[in-house]
Amino acid sequence: MKQISKTIAKITIVVFCAFVFFSFLWLKNSVWNLTFGEILFHLLMPIEGAGREILLSFEKNVLINLIKFFIVYIAIKLLLKKLPLKIKNHSLNLDQYSTKMDVLTAFVFLVISLKIFIIDFKFYDYVKKNITYTDIYKQEYIDPMNVSFKFPEKKRNLILIILESMETTFFANEYGGAFDEDLIPELRKLAKENLHFSDTSSLGGTLQIEGTNWTMSAIVGMTLGIPIVTTIDGFDVDWNGFDRYVNFKKTRFLPGIIGLTDILGDAGYDQRFLIGSDKKFAGRDLFFSTHGNVVIKDLDYFKNVGKIPKDYHVFWGFEDEKLYQFAKEELIDLSSSSKPFNLILLTVDTHFPKGYLSETCKKISHFDEQYKNVLSCASKQLYAFITWIKKQPFYNNTTIVILGDHLFMDDGTFIPKNAKRRIYNVFINTPIKPVKEKNRQFSTLDMFPTILDSINIQYNSPGLGLGRSLFKDTPTLIEKYGYEKFNQEVTKKSKEYINFWKENKTSRIQVVLHNK
Repeated sequence: MKQISKTIAKITIVVFCAFVFFSFLWLKNSVWNLTFGEILFHLLMPIEGAGREILLSFEKNVLINLIKFFIVYIAIKLLLKKLPLKIKNHSLNLDQYSTKMDVLTAFVFLVISLKIFIIDFKFYDYVKKNITYTDIYKQEYIDPMNVSFKFPEKKRNLILIILESMETTFFANEYGGAFDEDLIPELRKLAKENLHFSDTSSLGGTLQIEGTNWTMSAIVGMTLGIPIVTTIDGFDVDWNGFDRYVNFKKTRFLPGIIGLTDILGDAGYDQRFLIGSDKKFAGRDLFFSTHGNVVIKDLDYFKNVGKIPKDYHVFWGFEDEKLYQFAKEELIDLSSSSKPFNLILLTVDTHFPKGYLSETCKKISHFDEQYKNVLSCASKQLYAFITWIKKQPFYNNTTIVILGDHLFMDDGTFIPKNAKRRIYNVFINTPIKPVKEKNRQFSTLDMFPTILDSINIQYNSPGLGLGRSLFKDTPTLIEKYGYEKFNQEVTKKSKEYINFWKENKTSRIQVVLHNK
């Protein structure tokens, strides 16, 4: 019995090491430029509602491979137990080497896993930043609570459309992209005909910095002007209760800071956030309930009101085609009120690994690769939605902001190597013009004050958070420090940043609002 227990224990250790290896390898090959900070964030946050394709990919590349390995491994061990080996007429019982085989196999799996963990997932950089303090938040962070905001007499409406994984790399080479064909011609047309901030003299886009490279972190960046930094000191630890959850996993998400939706909410805006997935994923429900009490309408909401069948589920929930239709209904409802509104949409069809090609999109597909067809259809759908908005009575007093959330998490097979990758942005129907829209170096953080400027809100500072308005001539922090230095500084340890995660003991909103 003791021998059986030892054998089971050894096999369990080997299988566990194999599981870690296959999991790390899957993450490394599936998600471009994945960091330990991002992994930690998603481990601590709710993962309810994750896309089925991701779960299927995990099942195929981790669980199935693990089962195959287990079968082969057990078969080899049984053979070793039964088959004697003769070397120079001497019989050798290979079962004697079974334990050494277990140790060696587990060791190899662990060594490769550690290499992926430390180097590929940048764990070394994570530890280094956790022991290095930065003063950038003390020196450069502009607290909106100390800023005075002046709204126009007739407040402008805002439609903020966040496009999953949308980058200008998908343009054709001749337009500054990286492909022979133009995968998103309608989005290119919108950028060409409207206000498009660029890092070049032509079509370019937003630079991605660490801490804004996944959807929830990008939303935080563009609305609060800070990245998501998962430092050790950012944990809310209650050792007596063995509670080691981040504060935002309880009831609040960055409660010690205010941003875009806080300011608009305090000014009387009717704010809604529409998504075709589960609002709980990555804490989106906690974020918007903390900041401005934004009404969230997600997959469950539209099922409960009978807009889609109870058993309906494709990709992450429902496709963007339905999201745009529901958005039209919301806009008609919002515009029937005298209150100004802020409608935020988050698309999902273009999510990695290959996106989702709806039945409607299949009918107009003309590329041989699925993701190219997904991008092409997404471009057409958004353009049709914008065209519809322009025909509505509320359009004259409405600014439309379209932002990619982050770069496509390419597995290395889709986007050409050495491509100059930038995140998409376009501002439509802005009442003011920027000092300079081309040859700017900027990040997602700069979108927070830029969006406020785009709806003609005046404030007595050059920017907000770590963002600097692109409508003004104040250099962004990337322009001031350089991309590499700024990217390093914002994710180092900071006492000021840690306070953003703590409950604010004073009034959370102390801004002064004029013409409210």
